[in-house]
Amino acid sequence: MKLVILSDAFYLKYGNCKEVLDKADRPYCCVTMKIEGHLFAIPLRHHIHHAYAFHTINDAGLDYTKAVPVDDPSFVSDDKPQIDSKEWGIIRSNEDSIYKGFSRYIRQYKRAIANISNPRSIRLIKYSSLQYFNL
Repeated sequence: MKLVILSDAFYLKYGNCKEVLDKADRPYCCVTMKIEGHLFAIPLRHHIHHAYAFHTINDAGLDYTKAVPVDDPSFVSDDKPQIDSKEWGIIRSNEDSIYKGFSRYIRQYKRAIANISNPRSIRLIKYSSLQYFNL
């Protein structure tokens, strides 16, 4: 698990996808995690008000719904991200919980894809950045 920023190469390929986080004025700091043979970048965000996340301080944390696979090394920037040391400490000390929570989200997402006719599945897929990738 390490902190990364997504590269310009990533945004050239996926920046036009509605659910992929992209702000022109600042990059998103992400935490990487390897699950089911894929390296994922899970962004840190504020104002998270749903269950598919790991909360760190108040309503901030890791937003599983906006995670993206970054198996291509060119998708990770050489820039070094910085976050609050207290928040990083919370993340580091909860690595197992984050791994379990994100793994559970991936399984739920895959079940939703397999059961696309279910209204709950449609909602989960609609707001997930994973919809643009083949997992």
